[in-house]
Amino acid sequence: MKASGHMTSALLLLAALVVGGISGAHASDIYQSEIAESTDMRGEDISDRTLEAFLIAAGQVQSIRASYAEMIREAPESERAELREGAVGDMTTAIEFSGLKVETYRAIGYLAQNDAEFKRRLDRVAAGN
Repeated sequence: MKASGHMTSALLLLAALVVGGISGAHASDIYQSEIAESTDMRGEDISDRTLEAFLIAAGQVQSIRASYAEMIREAPESERAELREGAVGDMTTAIEFSGLKVETYRAIGYLAQNDAEFKRRLDRVAAGN
């Protein structure tokens, strides 16, 4: 199934990740960093089907992040950690429901940020080519 709306959103998210380099002190925490700091995974070992799953998951993660960001921002300090844990759980569930492991999702983000050829391939998959 081609979910072009999700893929467009995912491309916008990916652009934000690449330009902004979202990262944090808790590098293994999906809420702090959607991109791995490094990976042994090679782009040629990742199927187009896996890239499609990544794009769909990225759109869902973006939506989850946006909804939780507002709640966390408006919550009293005492409630923020629990909300953040909820966000991590929901993001992890969305990624795993797409058929990916969180580590694979983050590795694809790393490759998209650090490998121009892989990024072009991901863009082609998102465009449906």
